[in-house]
Amino acid sequence: MNASQAHFFFPRHAQFWRYHLAAMGFVVGVTLASIVLFGQLDAFNSSATLIWMPPYTLAVLGFRWLYLQRGWAAYSMRRLIPLVVLYSLASGMAVMFSVSALMAPFFWPQLSAGHSGSAAWAHLARQVLSNGLQAQLFISAWAFVYLSAAAAERAREGELQNLRLQMSLKAAQLSQLAEQLNPHFLFNALNNIRFMIHEDGARADAMIVSLSEILRYSLESSQSGRSTLGQELEVVQAYISLMRSQLEQRLDFQLQLAPGLLACKMPPMALQLLVENAIKHGIEPLPQGGRLLLQVGEEGQDLLLRIGNEKPLTQPGTARQGLGLGLPNIERRLQLLYGARASLQVHEQAQFFQVEMRLPKE
Repeated sequence: MNASQAHFFFPRHAQFWRYHLAAMGFVVGVTLASIVLFGQLDAFNSSATLIWMPPYTLAVLGFRWLYLQRGWAAYSMRRLIPLVVLYSLASGMAVMFSVSALMAPFFWPQLSAGHSGSAAWAHLARQVLSNGLQAQLFISAWAFVYLSAAAAERAREGELQNLRLQMSLKAAQLSQLAEQLNPHFLFNALNNIRFMIHEDGARADAMIVSLSEILRYSLESSQSGRSTLGQELEVVQAYISLMRSQLEQRLDFQLQLAPGLLACKMPPMALQLLVENAIKHGIEPLPQGGRLLLQVGEEGQDLLLRIGNEKPLTQPGTARQGLGLGLPNIERRLQLLYGARASLQVHEQAQFFQVEMRLPKE
């Protein structure tokens, strides 16, 4: 249900009025047919059927207005049914009282024929009561049809939102793939392997194996939404192995892993991207190298990953400017996959930079 419609008592959409007028035509037809079959179609009955339409329309629009303004869409059907019954009973009586008030001055001789004054009023009251119950049935029917239509519209909006989410995930996966296959990283890795072939064939072979594992996992993971922590750590170790061939002793990688977490689910390549950022923007610019610390643990129902690295001495607030698409990419993926249940926080000191990623433990 469109939120903007909640501010209007009279709907602004022509389709609503087409359906409503079609329903009104059906009700009038049924009413006149029943009068012909079981009573007498005279001026009073014909006029009452036509005059009945405006107050009936106001009654059903009143239900619609309450439904939108009071947030009845969030109610269960068990709670909605009594509301519909009570509203239709009260409004049905109000409709027929309005009709009688409009009709009585013009048809009082016909209504009071053969009755005394008090008896005529009692007869009119019985007419209001009996016809009011009939109006209640019609209002209830309209209300339940409206509830079904509103539920169907919300379901369609949910499907559209789901499709938008899937499209956003696809776009994020494409961006993720572009980040994973970093041309700078591939260029350096291939160059290092080329030089290593002439110095240490066995080590060059191991580097080729590590690079192939990273590329294979990168391509395979882009087709799925989740991987395991164990798989992520394997590709991180392969990446660290390659980077050590370039940085050698300048890279001091330390892993602190709490037990029992390797099967936990997480976004693929997210951990590798954080490690890559830490090396590229922290360790690599340092002439003497530095320490890269990866801590994996749990806190309550959350999986907690901290990636910390030494970095060049800068003023606080400047390091994140050089992180490119890495952190925004991961933040977007976490938002799409987990919503508010996940977070990515940056903690920065003068010579140490840390990213904390918190995920639901699944």
